[in-house]
Amino acid sequence: MDNEFQEKLKLYKEGKLNKEEVSEIESSIDKFIAISDYLNNDENDFFEELKQQLPTSNVQENKFDKILKRKINLRIILITAISSICIFLFFIFLYFTSSKIITSLFGLDYKELYVKREIIVQFAGMFQPQYKSNRSGVSSSLFAQQNIDISLENTIGNTKIDEMNLKVKYNFGEPSKSKETTTPQLIFQEFTPFFDHESDPKAGFNVLENAPQGTKAKIFIQFNKPLTAEEIKETFVDKLDSTDAAMSSFDITPIAVFNSNFVLANPSYFLCTTVFPYDNKNAKQLENNRGEQTQYENMDNEAHKESLIGNLYLIKNNLSLLRSMYYQDMFENINIDDLIKESEDNGAEYAGMYISADSKDLLKFKDSSFIHWVGVQNIVIW
Repeated sequence: MDNEFQEKLKLYKEGKLNKEEVSEIESSIDKFIAISDYLNNDENDFFEELKQQLPTSNVQENKFDKILKRKINLRIILITAISSICIFLFFIFLYFTSSKIITSLFGLDYKELYVKREIIVQFAGMFQPQYKSNRSGVSSSLFAQQNIDISLENTIGNTKIDEMNLKVKYNFGEPSKSKETTTPQLIFQEFTPFFDHESDPKAGFNVLENAPQGTKAKIFIQFNKPLTAEEIKETFVDKLDSTDAAMSSFDITPIAVFNSNFVLANPSYFLCTTVFPYDNKNAKQLENNRGEQTQYENMDNEAHKESLIGNLYLIKNNLSLLRSMYYQDMFENINIDDLIKESEDNGAEYAGMYISADSKDLLKFKDSSFIHWVGVQNIVIW
């Protein structure tokens, strides 16, 4: 727009133009209005078309992207969850499978556990002769962890005086001391001054004399010299009431002595099943044991010798098990082979015995010339 046209517009607004000039300027204005309208309409159409095309496409694309992303995220979550579960299940499978493999390779099988349980019971009889085993059990856990639990009771007849448990834990087939086990006092510790007792063969019997009729007692008798099984039978056992009722309630546990002044109970080795009893190949050995047991009960010297030697070999071959039951330094300064040789040469020689019977029957020992000392362990009304 030039200056002349701007001047005419200004004069047109002021009404100073003639008709011809007014007609000319209005014609020009109409042209500009038509051009402007055309341009405006074209621009509006362009933007409307752009609006119709781009935003709609973007919305649809956004919705599709959101759905796609949601599906992808769900699939990722699902795959992650399934993978985690699979890995977890794999580790559980691997854990239990490896446990079974390790147990089968290093753990004790049911036959070995049976024998070990028998040996533990026998050891308890050797070192805690005032107790008898009334029940035992075996439990197993993962990775060759096995536990043997032995219940011991100190009884007179059917009366229980006290009880205790022995627990032995096996790790990968090797025994280890259980933290749950309180180490008890053992026979050779209880009688450390065993050979230092002053001779007093009567004092213990005074308690029995004052006991009411019908009471039963467990006493410990220390001999004034080593006695054989047959000498014990002649000196003591044969003096007891020989009726079936009296003999059924009679119990004796002899305590062996060695030149080293070491004492050890000699429970019947023939009752200890050191083989799995349900294998046919062991039938002959078990049958022989029954015959030896009869001789042992009859206080036969040879049977008691065989029993003592068998018990010593049991100690020699299971020292780690014995130490896990009691003390780590057990038999550390004792040569077991020397004890075995001594037993083979001299047989079973006894320094004393635990014996339980009717109190009045036990009084029959009062005049024995072989008694050095008598101690009453327990006494109950029968």
